[in-house]
Amino acid sequence: MADVQATVTGGTARPKAAKVVFFGLGAVGSALLICLSELAERDGVPIRFVVYVRSPEAARDALFHAERLFDRIDFIGLAEFDPVFALEARHEAELSGATLLVNAALPRLNGPIMELALQIGAHTLDLASDMYDAETERTLTFSQYRFDQPFREKGLVALINMGISPGVTNYLIGRRLHELRKAERKDLEIESVDLFLLEDIDSDSIVFSWSPIVALEELAQRPRILYKGRMQVLEPFSEAREYLFPHEPGPCRQYPLYQEELLSLRRSFPEIDTIAVYTGGSEVELVKALYQLNLLSKRSLPNQPELTVEGLVRAILPGMNKPRRIEEYLRNGVIHRAHFAAAAEIRVSETVRNERQTVIETVGLSYLRYRELLGSPYAGATYISYPTAVGAAILAWHALETDRGDPSVLNGVLTGEDLARLLSRARADAIRRDLVAWDIDLFESLRDASET
Repeated sequence: MADVQATVTGGTARPKAAKVVFFGLGAVGSALLICLSELAERDGVPIRFVVYVRSPEAARDALFHAERLFDRIDFIGLAEFDPVFALEARHEAELSGATLLVNAALPRLNGPIMELALQIGAHTLDLASDMYDAETERTLTFSQYRFDQPFREKGLVALINMGISPGVTNYLIGRRLHELRKAERKDLEIESVDLFLLEDIDSDSIVFSWSPIVALEELAQRPRILYKGRMQVLEPFSEAREYLFPHEPGPCRQYPLYQEELLSLRRSFPEIDTIAVYTGGSEVELVKALYQLNLLSKRSLPNQPELTVEGLVRAILPGMNKPRRIEEYLRNGVIHRAHFAAAAEIRVSETVRNERQTVIETVGLSYLRYRELLGSPYAGATYISYPTAVGAAILAWHALETDRGDPSVLNGVLTGEDLARLLSRARADAIRRDLVAWDIDLFESLRDASET
């Protein structure tokens, strides 16, 4: 993908085989690998995978409906990734010719993977940033940016915070904001951006679609919003709003959330002084109940000072279900309905007919066809892991295909909104078609702000 094989058959160059290296292969990583393989097959690009995991058996099990791909995958079991990051001799052949390194494990591995990529000349892809490390807390800037200049100097691309949100959401927002920037209307002002997220599942049992521990950490953090240029810190589950998503019978309660989307948009569009991210749905309400019952307290238990209330709750919470169990729940009707949606409202004002007019432009996505995963290679994915993986795969694939055609277009550390600015119109249209082809519906609208 980064090169084209010199051999010419029948007058056309054959794409050189791509090698994609995964670190970790959980719920999102396994679906991401499947989607990349489908995109490669469609576009006629031979592809191989190297998967570094602690348990190759568990990795194979995560791909239990995609066994046909096993002859393209080298599963390598490691207790730790450090020997790979150190580029020890025994791993040189595995990494040789790697096109893309994927962090499908933990955000704290972003740095070591990016350092490795610089050594071997590979691009990188990650799904999230460490929002709570000291560097990000102090600077409100993702730690991956310290690699921006080294990646640019080597002509490499680091795709950060890819997925469905952030990732596709910021890509869609970025496309519209960049278009508004080009309007060349001096009186046009982008007043605010509000991103609303829905994570809702109707089931007979409690089914965590993502790690319960991650859910507790994210939703119980003190949320932040950017308001008139100042970062404001709020109490958890305060300042709630109502939002009506497409395909929903009524409004959903939405709570401020401190997530990558906020810092990313703040960096990309510094002229917008009000940006907020909200989330809601059944899974959010579950964590809210735990918080309001004081079950996320840091207080020690009576007669057990070494154990906090929160620690006890974490210990007894059920873990994330295995893919086979998720498929069973879906097939047997335990899961009735699941809906992930994201809607960004962009508030824009300008002078029209000698009056100031304010409109709200909405761009968004909806994933509602969860049951259709049955019988597909993705059966066993959750309604969150599937769109996250597909979104990351599609954005990454089109970025790398762009790099293959012209390596000068994409360089350095890039987010979804950066891709929205840099990719061609034809490539952007292809991304939209691919998202819909993989069951991610897109929507947009425009309305007068006085109607709300």
